[in-house]
Amino acid sequence: MSETERLVWELEQRRLIVDLLADYSHFVDRNDAALLVSRVFCEDGCFELGSGHAVIGRADLALMFARTLAPFSRTSHHVSNIKVTLTGPDTAQSTAYVYAWHLTLAEGRRIDLWGRYHDRHRLTDEGWRIENRRLTVAGSDGWIDPPFEPSERLPSPAETPSPRITRR
Repeated sequence: MSETERLVWELEQRRLIVDLLADYSHFVDRNDAALLVSRVFCEDGCFELGSGHAVIGRADLALMFARTLAPFSRTSHHVSNIKVTLTGPDTAQSTAYVYAWHLTLAEGRRIDLWGRYHDRHRLTDEGWRIENRRLTVAGSDGWIDPPFEPSERLPSPAETPSPRITRR
């Protein structure tokens, strides 16, 4: 494979993975747990829930998503700041920021969540699929004690640094 062919192949794989991330949001927001797990996750796919807990396999993932989405009348998930790293010819990793808006069915209450998806992907006979997803949370409004771990952030310095400001 020439260098140009390799670059084109790599760009296409990255595009397909970005599309996969968009498919996740699409099927979640449609409340379609069956298509979500079949089109987005590997057969043995895993969603880490934090604190050493995970849901593994399409059958249990479909049940988890059906249960998780049941309390909402509408949702809207948005991904950005997507970074894809190809780790082999059929493996990759990605991170993406997520903003997820939810409206509860019972009270019409709004719940917002900001976080990051940390994914491992595998190229299968069905195409790229999520092998492992971990959601970390930067913050939320209206969601009491989300079950996810906090997003990584380095501590602020003990003393706030001050730059030198020059008049121009």
